[in-house]
This record gives sequence, C-alpha cells and structure tokens, in this order.
Amino acid sequence: MTEKKIWKKGLSILLIFQIVVALSLAVFSLVNFPSLLEQFGMKYQPDMGILQLIMAYNLVLSLSICLWSVMWIRKGNIAGIQAGTTVGLLIFIVSFTVFLKFDRIDMLLFDSLRAFLMVIFGALAYKEHIKS
Repeated sequence: MTEKKIWKKGLSILLIFQIVVALSLAVFSLVNFPSLLEQFGMKYQPDMGILQLIMAYNLVLSLSICLWSVMWIRKGNIAGIQAGTTVGLLIFIVSFTVFLKFDRIDMLLFDSLRAFLMVIFGALAYKEHIKS
C-alpha cells in the first residue's frame, strides 16, 4: 500500500469514528440533555432548551462535514482531505478548550489526540496528493 493511501485511509478511519461519536452525542443530547450536562459539571435548567438545540445542530453539522469529507476522499477529491484536516483542527481547539475550562482530562487524552492525528494524517495526505 502506498504512503498516500495509508494517510488517506487513516484520515478516513478517524473521520468515520468522529461521525459515530458526533451522532451518539447528538442523539444523547436530544434524548437526555440533563445527563449530558452533568458530564460537564453543569446543572440543567428549563431555559436551556436553546442550548440543547444548538448543541445537537452543531453535532449534526460536524458529522455531515465529516461524512462529505470521507466521500470526497474516496473519490480522490482534495477537498475531502482539506475538510477532514480542518475538522480535526477545530475539534482539537474545542477539546483542548474544554479540557482547560472543565478540567476534563478525557478530552485531552482522547478527543485532542484523535483530532491531532486527523490534522497530521490530513497534512501528510495533502502533501502526497499535491506530489502526484
């Protein structure tokens, strides 16, 4: 397997995993939002309904961008690599911020690491795509 395919496949696998995570969190936020808030040390209040919808919307938007990215990568479109790398960078920034704000070491160890790998794989896949 060529190096280019390894980076594209690695990025695609991470994007597919992100789709599953985002879908799970979106469903969880719609089904049991108070419990999701408790995970971040926040208390649910009845006027937080707009936050619930915004969170679910952002998660669905994120998973659809990841899905498009995977489809574009499979078709050999460089936009898929660029979108996947951008999503990885955004996830890294958000997860690192959540780690700092809420002292969530799991966000640093899992989400930040996964996002960092998305950025690295995306950059290497982009470099290889440009060469060919």
